[in-house]
Amino acid sequence: MVPSTEDALAAERAKAGFSVDAMHEFIVDSDMRTKVSKVEAVMGKEPETFSLRNVYFMSRQEKMEHALKIGLRLIELLKDGQVTSDEISIADMVLDINGPFGLHRAMFIPTLQNQATAEQQELFLKPALNYEILGCYAQTEIGHGSNVQGLETTCTYVPETDEFEVHSPSVRACKWWIGSLGVTATHAMVMAQLIVGGRHHGPCPVVVPIRSTVDHQPLPGVTVGDLGPKFGFNTMDNGFLLLNRVRVPRINLLQRYISVSPEGKVSRPANVDPKVAYGTMVYVRTQIVRNMSQVLAKATTIAVRYAAVRRQFKDQKSALESPVLDYSMVQYRLIPLVAQNYAMFATSQAFLLHYQQSMLELDRGNFAPLKELHATACGLKRWTSDVAIAGIDTCRHVCGGHGFSQFSGLNEFYGNAYPNIIWEGDNYVLSQQTARYLISQVRALRAGKPVAENQTTTYLKRHMPGGQLQALAQRSVDELINNADAQLDLLAFRAASMVSTLVDNMDAGQSWNQSLVAIQRLCDAHSDFIVASYFRQHLSTLAHSSPLLPHLNKLATLLFLYTLEQHSSDLFRMPNAFTPKMVAEVERSLAKIIEEVRFQAVPLVDAFGISDFRLNSALGRSDGKVYDNYLKWAMEDPLNTESGEVVRKQWFDQYYKPVLHSRL
Repeated sequence: MVPSTEDALAAERAKAGFSVDAMHEFIVDSDMRTKVSKVEAVMGKEPETFSLRNVYFMSRQEKMEHALKIGLRLIELLKDGQVTSDEISIADMVLDINGPFGLHRAMFIPTLQNQATAEQQELFLKPALNYEILGCYAQTEIGHGSNVQGLETTCTYVPETDEFEVHSPSVRACKWWIGSLGVTATHAMVMAQLIVGGRHHGPCPVVVPIRSTVDHQPLPGVTVGDLGPKFGFNTMDNGFLLLNRVRVPRINLLQRYISVSPEGKVSRPANVDPKVAYGTMVYVRTQIVRNMSQVLAKATTIAVRYAAVRRQFKDQKSALESPVLDYSMVQYRLIPLVAQNYAMFATSQAFLLHYQQSMLELDRGNFAPLKELHATACGLKRWTSDVAIAGIDTCRHVCGGHGFSQFSGLNEFYGNAYPNIIWEGDNYVLSQQTARYLISQVRALRAGKPVAENQTTTYLKRHMPGGQLQALAQRSVDELINNADAQLDLLAFRAASMVSTLVDNMDAGQSWNQSLVAIQRLCDAHSDFIVASYFRQHLSTLAHSSPLLPHLNKLATLLFLYTLEQHSSDLFRMPNAFTPKMVAEVERSLAKIIEEVRFQAVPLVDAFGISDFRLNSALGRSDGKVYDNYLKWAMEDPLNTESGEVVRKQWFDQYYKPVLHSRL
């Protein structure tokens, strides 16, 4: 007799070699656990508002209105003291509904908190926190995205009236893709080229009112609207904005790090790094890194559970068809994703702490950590979003034909998550920011100049004393598998070797453009090391006797081997580090450890703690009742219910009947 899907999932859970609850508490930070639990409890009391059951049947306008309804209720709960602003952001993540108020919280408010003076915070931040004004962050233009220095919108000081004139000089300067702008925002944080006395001072943020808070109509000189339907993210009103010589008071230019006097004198505080203006973007990237672990966890939970209960084909040794998860090709696609997912959770916690510590230093006037923070943020944003977005698609594919259904929970979810590889810096462009920092540090070492002490320069100095690469003592694959420090050392050497070669080539005349492919690889290699290092740091907080540790160490080693296997060509470029025979050993060892982890796969994804409410998937249900619910959901399609009877009759009369009753 074929086991039921629910019995099959229960059998997988019975294989657990660790406490799922204990693993959940370790891998998901306590702040996230507490907030997710609270917001799900709050929303669970009001299913008529927060239910996701019908979202797959909605049009874009219906989805936007549903998101507005949810957003309004969350703000009401905030004002009643039932949830905090941070918990609203968690609710957005849980619901996978990026509502029109999202950028107000995610970018408008943080920019005011980080770059406004006390007077400006009283004027703008206070009403923003009270939702008396609704903001967005208007940086990207239709003609410029990643090249912030190339923005064309201008902010010109007019001393005669003590105002700034904000202007879109061409169609290329039209603000584009701006979240919360299409129909929602009353104010825009516009990034514009500051011009004072005919002199350009680079892009700076200025608050521009764009709609009336009384009747929500666009203000004079403002052309604004919604961009229309997109590949995903359709509950967000991404918009466009053209400004025709709009005047704002001088105080609207955020002046914590740059100020303009009534006489037109421009000044900056002493020892301010010009990159401080990117503080908001770095903050958003820390949130992307954190959110990507949650995004991938939803996908891996659905795919692993479904692959464990879905049966296809049988071998000669069994009368039953085999679970899809027993096939090595499925394991190869899914199990490394689970390991990467665990590494993401650890990285998100460590990097958030790194960011917070750097911000404290900035508040003390120490801007030294900013460059390395920026480089790390760029690399990790690229690494986590690349892995997560590709991972969702892999999970979707692993689910076979049923993965194509919206009821899988993976399709609309994929579209909603996809912008993470593009916004806040296209991933291919961001890699250049990370590489620039690495190159600058190597050149400083070669020139005998001092470099800051941080996780990046530590490994560069270790493997490149004086800026010259030193050969790494060769270790066997078995030694590497059993030595976490040796794993990190090899990953660090790989990155150091790549930046050393790149600097040599560029010093010999290779242009930046000719170096771009190598730069992508270097950024990935550096981020592979940073992620692995953060993962091991997090594991080091466990007691040596912890029953969790053997399973987590195995995942960390799996990730290490998978990284080597995926980038095997890099291994041959490293002096004295690897041989072809060793690469073959890596492949065999990886296959072996993947097969071992397969038996813990369901408990490992259960430990992510993603609720059925949040999964919104017929395939990934925690009770394993896949097919019954899949059919039930299909029968709830409006075309299959009584409400669809009128439509079906109309279609029969207009289209089917003429075909069926006509003669050829």
